[in-house]
Amino acid sequence: IATDIKSAASDSFKDNIKMIAIEKIKESMDNFYSMSDIEILAEDIERQGLKHNLVVVEDIEVPDTYFIKSGHRRFTAIKQLIRDGKYTSKYVPCLVDGTKTKDENILDLIMLNATTRVMSDAELFKQYEVLKETLERLKADGVKIKGRLRDKVAEALNVSSAQVGKIENIKHNAVEEVKEAVKNGDMTITTADSIAKLTEEEQNEIVTEKPVSEITTKDVKEHTEKKNKSRSEESNTHDTTDNFTEESDDNEDDDLSDDDAENVISNNFADAED
Repeated sequence: IATDIKSAASDSFKDNIKMIAIEKIKESMDNFYSMSDIEILAEDIERQGLKHNLVVVEDIEVPDTYFIKSGHRRFTAIKQLIRDGKYTSKYVPCLVDGTKTKDENILDLIMLNATTRVMSDAELFKQYEVLKETLERLKADGVKIKGRLRDKVAEALNVSSAQVGKIENIKHNAVEEVKEAVKNGDMTITTADSIAKLTEEEQNEIVTEKPVSEITTKDVKEHTEKKNKSRSEESNTHDTTDNFTEESDDNEDDDLSDDDAENVISNNFADAED
């Protein structure tokens, strides 16, 4: 039975593989991942051919055209080879993954990439934003999502809930310069999270001390320790001043007034004459 099931699954996979004309394939409008090392990938495809098919979904609005769900880098490399006259076929093998809603396509796109490639912090941050918005739309449309949304996001992104917590802290508490630095790849999530825990005034101080791309978690720690030390010294100074003032007040209470002093002197002088 197990063999039959595997055979059926294999046949089903083969049935969904189609040679699709390159002109009918469109890059997904929802793809936000970096397209690195295209030159190297193009050379590899030229040398040994395309070893892995693309995964596509049919466009509901334009039948017989397809959006890429997985394989954007491969497709970009193939188009480069075509421009260079090194790829003569007009077709590429694609797994057609049916027809789905836009939000379902976004979920698939994120989950496929989350499990098949190493993400930069900038990509992970963008993934979180897109995924959370998508899940919230699905939930609003009546789709039941069991469990905490943070846990579902972490599971889809293939990261820990703690990492998602850091991203949420940045989203809700970091100043705009820090958020933009993470989005642009100029600052790590860990560094941005440590900054986002500070007050807005302290955050602005840090981002003006040096270029954001050069700020490290160590810099944030040193800045915080310096501020805490300064506050402690200032507090001790206030305490010392207060104590001195209280002692002065006590001494003033013990001092004799001018009239009292004169009376004492007069009495003592009178006693001496007697």
